[in-house]
This record gives sequence, C-alpha cells and structure tokens, in this order.
Amino acid sequence: MLGLLALVPTAQAQTCDRAGAAPVVINEFLSDPPSTDDGLEWVELKNTGNSTVDVSGWMVASGTSTFGESDPLPDNTTIRAGAYLVIGQLAAPLLFPDADEYLDGFSLGNASTDADGLQLRDCRGDPVDTVIYGGPEDDGWIGDDNDRTLAPVDASLSTGRVPDGRDTDRAVDDFEVLPYLTPGDANDGPPQTCGGPESGFVVNEIYSDPEGSDTGFEWIELLHTGNDSIDLTGWALAMGTSSLTKKYTWESGTLRPGDRLLVGAPYVKDADLVVDSLSLGNATSSSDIVALLDCRGFPADTLVYGGPNEDAFVDDTGEIATRLAPTAGEATALQRAIDGRDTNDNQVDWVTTTEPSPGKENPRVEPVQCVPSGGGVVINEFVSDPDGADEGLEWVELYNATDDAVSVAGWAFSFGTSDYASKQVVLPGGTELPAGGFLVVGGEGVEEAQIVAAFSIGNGTETDGIRLFDCEGAAVDTVLYGNSPNLDLMVDDTELVVEPYGDP
Repeated sequence: MLGLLALVPTAQAQTCDRAGAAPVVINEFLSDPPSTDDGLEWVELKNTGNSTVDVSGWMVASGTSTFGESDPLPDNTTIRAGAYLVIGQLAAPLLFPDADEYLDGFSLGNASTDADGLQLRDCRGDPVDTVIYGGPEDDGWIGDDNDRTLAPVDASLSTGRVPDGRDTDRAVDDFEVLPYLTPGDANDGPPQTCGGPESGFVVNEIYSDPEGSDTGFEWIELLHTGNDSIDLTGWALAMGTSSLTKKYTWESGTLRPGDRLLVGAPYVKDADLVVDSLSLGNATSSSDIVALLDCRGFPADTLVYGGPNEDAFVDDTGEIATRLAPTAGEATALQRAIDGRDTNDNQVDWVTTTEPSPGKENPRVEPVQCVPSGGGVVINEFVSDPDGADEGLEWVELYNATDDAVSVAGWAFSFGTSDYASKQVVLPGGTELPAGGFLVVGGEGVEEAQIVAAFSIGNGTETDGIRLFDCEGAAVDTVLYGNSPNLDLMVDDTELVVEPYGDP
C-alpha cells in the first residue's frame, strides 16, 4: 500500500448516484515508461474530498481516438479522504509492484503525434474525470466542462496535477510534466521513501570507449556521498543512446556513506558488480545518458554527455539537458572534476581524463569556469596526416592574437569528416592562452603538446574540417581542408558551404 491509501471493506458498494460529482480525480499517470510500455503504464487516483469514496466497479477508459474501458475495480474498493489509489496493468504486477490494484483492458497512448484521452468512469459508465493530453488535437476529444485544452506529456516522465489534486477542469492549468514519478505520493515534491534525489548517491566516473573493442570492458563507478545508509532494493542503473533503458535493478543491498561501487561488464577487473548487459554509448554523434533511478523511478543522478542532445534527454533539473558533459574519446574516461561533487551541472561537474581511476578516488581536476569567446583566438596550425601511422601524432595549435590572456577552459574541438556534430576534445578547467601565446593540443606521441588528448583528424581525402567552439557552444574558428568537391556541404565561419583549400 502506498501513501495514505486505505482499501476499506464495506458491507456493500455504494450506489453510483451523482458519481460525476464525487471528489475523485485522475491525479497522475505514466503513459510512456522508459523502456517497453506494455505492463508498465499506470494511473493514480486521488480522493480530494473529506469522506471515503467507494469506487467498486469504477473503470479506467483510455484511447488514441476513442475511449475503451478497462475491467472494473473489484468490490469493496474504497479510497479514504486525501488518499490515493494506484492502478497498474494486469500484465505486469511484478514489473510494477507499486500498484494497489491491477486491471486488464486499458492501454495509454503516447500522444506522440496527436492527442490521446484518459477518463475515469463510475460503475454505471458515467464520466467522473477526464484528461486529454499530448497534441495536436485532431480526434475531437473534449474534456470535463467542455474543456478543449491539453495536458502536457513527455517520454519516460509522468504527468500530474500541480498542486496535488488541483481540478479546475482546464487540463492546461491543472497538469504538468513531473521531474519524478510519485505513484501513491503527492506531486508537489520528490518522494523521500527510499533516498530520493538528495540521497547523495551519484555516478562518479564512466569508461565508455575502451581502447580496441568496447564489449565487455566498459564500467561505471558509483559513489555514495550522503550521510545516511541507502536500501538499494528497487534502485536501478539505466543508460542509453536514444532512450533511457534499465540495465540493472537491485533486488537487495545496502550502501553506506562513503561506499564506492564499481559496476562493470564481464571483463572488468575487480568489479563489485558484473552486469552482462552493460553497454555505454560513445556519444560521438549525439548525446548519450547514464542515470541512477531510485526505488520509485526518480532520477537521483543523471549524466548526459556528448552532443548535441538530439534525443532530448532530461537532466537532474527535470529539464531537457543543455549543459552537457564532454565526449571522452577512446581510452579516456569521464570523471567528476572533484570526487563526488554534484552541482547538477554536467558541463561544470564532469571532465575527461586519460588516467581512469575505477574504484578509487578521482584525482582532483580544476572545474571549468566558462568564459565565452571575445574574439582573437584562432586555429593556427595543425597536422592531420603524420608520416607513417597517425595515432597519437596528430596535433592542433591555437594562437591568441590579442593583448590579453584568454581563458579557453571548456572550449572544444570538433574534427569533422562530414559535420561538426561531435566535440572530440574539451579543454580542461584552468586552461589559458597568454597574450600572443600558443597552445598545442596533441596525441601522446607529440612532444610539444601542452594538453594530451586522444582524437583522430580526417586526412583530407575528401573535404574535412576542424572547428573550435567556446564553452557556450558558439563556433569560434573553422578550417576546411582536403579535396574538392565539398560533397558533405561542410560550412566555414560564415556558415556558408565553400570549397576546401586543398589536401595537406
């Protein structure tokens, strides 16, 4: 049982007279769960009145163009004043154990292309509460009191009334997409029953692109920075390259303050927990994600890395992530700049490192303090095709043509062979170019390199490009080189498609 719920047996079900005026509302629903929808959708009801309401025989009606009814709630099902009733799908009581009742026959549309409908009906089939959600509205749906407004929805997140139980009969005013799942709890704040977002349990370091084959060698280091022990039962580790998918759910276990947990694929040495299905994206063309979900499905910690965030992953703020951790690159890990520090800003908290520290404290790295470009820093020289093997011998030189030192911390390079979507090298915190000075970024075999990083530059057999971005993602300087024609339509600093200068 959840929250204030009470299923109180009664001698006989109350009649359905004036059920439409009963103070029971659809308070929260999940129409598009993080993984498969089948069996994991749910609807939460709330009794907003001052007395117990008998909901025996009531039904959930849902649909993408017309309503279809579920099986009825069983006899003697009541909801106390102020309490909740969570209804799950009969197909998966083990996958979603938080429901109070399971009904067959209802399936919630995702409203990904047009609006869908959800309705609570009493035992006579009369509407009690209606929510039309998503959009646009093309099927003639009408909500309560002739309401034609739409409640918002978002993939993997629930939609709920804010404040909890509010019902003005205008869906657009009553409902919000919630940054957390609260079946059986109020919608006004995150649940605290199993740690919640303030638990201090964080993703601390990941190794997503090992040298050579990735399969079996990737790992994630977790760290408990909080003050209280955590019961891990029901917590989950999720990740994805286009959508968030659970890879492991804890059935038991306790995490004490200061505990560090190394989660690895089968070939990771000294892993505390082996997860066969562990697979991390390399974020080479768009953002990828790793998330810790608490026992109620709330993202206690989220890492969104690489870019651009074309799949609209949501970060710890509950919003689509725009502040992104960098792409690590081959044989390079992503770590928190200060071990365990979590400001909910991925761009500030995370840095790349060529010295991974699985299961150990991260070496302290100066965090990025973003200073946007004011002009004057340019790509001055580069080698894209060294004599012999290229690996570890490529380099790029920056030059500061101004009379003042310039911070380039958090600035990034994209080495494009078809576009500039992926930022392969991000300059660490504290990186500064003196007035009239140079900065060489190169592979491990470049003796002059002031910053050593693993990357690969196109050889110019077709049109390739190098672009420098500042810490806010604005293009600072671009060079196009290689053979014509520019078939990939790569652009220069003016965002025009031009021909490259030639093959270096």
